[in-house]
Amino acid sequence: MTTKMKKYVPFLLLILAFSGFLSTQILWDTFHLNADQGDADKQKHSVYETNFQALKLTTTKNTTIELKNEKSPLVVLNFWASWCLPCLKEFPSLVKFQDKYKGKVKVIGINGDEDAPLINIQKIEAKYKLNFESVADPESLVSNKFLIGTYPVSIVFYQGKVIYVNKRIHDFMDPEFISLIENSLKAN
Repeated sequence: MTTKMKKYVPFLLLILAFSGFLSTQILWDTFHLNADQGDADKQKHSVYETNFQALKLTTTKNTTIELKNEKSPLVVLNFWASWCLPCLKEFPSLVKFQDKYKGKVKVIGINGDEDAPLINIQKIEAKYKLNFESVADPESLVSNKFLIGTYPVSIVFYQGKVIYVNKRIHDFMDPEFISLIENSLKAN
């Protein structure tokens, strides 16, 4: 080894050591972030399940629903607003989904419109031919219980336990989602 090369060896070793340390730190942080996210999801699911058991809703059609007494083993809470374009885009698949599982799955819309919620709900129900009832939640009382900060959000419960949460536009006829629903219904 030449003299010039010998003077760079400590510098190269330092770079290698630092790179190794940095790589290890990144892997460690990634592992812990994923573990922390899993814990956060479990905590949220616990909040969802507790609120599910305590929730009594009155729909825009004056139907009273106590979720803990719901006969359908599967309940979908779909949080939406009339001004939310992704919410409106998912309605056709949600209507098909409700048709497919009528009597087996209960879909309940939770509408977050603050201004004229009943009028807005009626317009959307007519325009998209919604085949499920909605609850007006203009003061976000229900949404806050379920930690909802954006729309759309769908939470699927099987016998009061969370089995699926989606926080963006969702295709309710997606084969993977349908498989989850079918498997849950078979277990009933």
